[in-house]
Amino acid sequence: MGEFRFEAITILVILLPGFLAARIEQRLVVNPKQNEFDKTVEALLYSFFIYLVFTAINRSLPVSLKVETVGSALRYSLDASVSRLAMLPAIAVLLAVLMAFASNHDYFGKLFRSLGVSRRTWRGSIWSDVFHNYGGVVQVELDDGRSVMGWLKYFSDRPEDGSLFLERASWVAAGSTEPVKIEGPGIFLTGGSGIRSVMFLTSGNTSGESPHAGP
Repeated sequence: MGEFRFEAITILVILLPGFLAARIEQRLVVNPKQNEFDKTVEALLYSFFIYLVFTAINRSLPVSLKVETVGSALRYSLDASVSRLAMLPAIAVLLAVLMAFASNHDYFGKLFRSLGVSRRTWRGSIWSDVFHNYGGVVQVELDDGRSVMGWLKYFSDRPEDGSLFLERASWVAAGSTEPVKIEGPGIFLTGGSGIRSVMFLTSGNTSGESPHAGP
C-alpha cells in the first residue's frame, strides 16, 4: 500500500507543471466552458509538451525513478536535482503565456483560415472577437430606448454576462445633438441593463489605452 501511495505521489509531482500551465492559460484566455475531465486532459497535454521541451534542451528527463531491492522488499526513490526541477515551472509559465498570447491574438485561427481548414476564430464567441478587435468610443443602445456613449474600458468575458464599463460617459437622448455628461469616472452597464446594440464610432483613441477584458 505504501508503494502504491509513493507511485501516486510521484505521478502527481510529474504532472504538476502541466496543471500549472493549464491554470495560468485559463486565467489569461477566455476559453469555452470546461468540465473537470476537459481541464485534466488539457493539463496532461501541457505536461507532455513541457517534458518534450525539457528533454529537447537537456537531452534527459528531469526526474528518474530508482528502484532498489532491500532484502525482500523494493524501495523507491526519486533521482533529481533542484536546478533541473526548477526548469519545469519556468517552461510551464513560458508555454502558457505564449499560448495565451497566440490565442488572444487569434494566430491559430488565422493560420487555419489561411489554409482553408476552418472559417472559425480561435476565440470562444463573437462577443470576444468583436471586443478584442475593436475599442475606442462606443455608443450603447439600451432596451428602454436610451443610449449612452463613452470610452470602452472594460468588457465582460462572456456574452451571457454582457457587461461593459465606459469611461468619460454621456447619455445621448433621442433627437438630441448635445450629450448629457455623466459626472464621475464612468458608467458600468451590467447584463441586466438590456444592451440592444453597441456602435463603434470613428472617433480615435483619445487616451492612448486599449480596452481590457474583465476578470
